[in-house]
Formats: sequence, structure tokens, C-alpha cells
Amino acid sequence: IAASSGVEYIAPYLGRMTDKNKDGYDECKQMQRIVDGLGSGTRILVASLRDADTIAQLAQEGLDTFTFNPDVARELFDEPLTDNAAEEFEEAAARGMSG
Repeated sequence: IAASSGVEYIAPYLGRMTDKNKDGYDECKQMQRIVDGLGSGTRILVASLRDADTIAQLAQEGLDTFTFNPDVARELFDEPLTDNAAEEFEEAAARGMSG
């Protein structure tokens, strides 16, 4: 109903749905299918996400707008290989600037 009414966003709380023994993941996928089928510009802001894997799975289903807590952000963005490469780059840059 919301998508056909032209609302800009709808915000299902996936974690809370799951807490109430609903399949929040499947509910969000179905919402995306409906929005796509209607050709609506409504975006689905999936809230209450609790792990990075769920974000990746939902992204594969076409969902691309999320809210999540700092722990999930760290799970998404903390990558030791990237951190090491950045540190090596900074060290090389510092050596280059001093010599």
C-alpha cells in the first residue's frame, strides 16, 4: 500500500521481526519484489540489522539502504589486509617525504 501511495521510504525492522519469530529477511525480500513490480520509487530502509552477512544477502536481493549499529559497521569495515596496506602506504609516504 505504501509503495503504491508514493511514499519515499518504508522501514521494516528486520531484527525485531525476527525476534517475533517472523522471517524478517524473507519479508524484506518480498517488499522489494513488490516495490520493483509496481515500478515504484519507494526505497526500503531495512533497519535493526545485526550482522554484516545479512546486509550482503539483502544487497544481493536489490536492497541497498540500511541502518545498523557500530558493531556491525566495524564488522563491515574492519579488514586486516586493508588496514595493513594502508599502514604500509603511510609509512612509505612518510619515508618519501623525509628523504
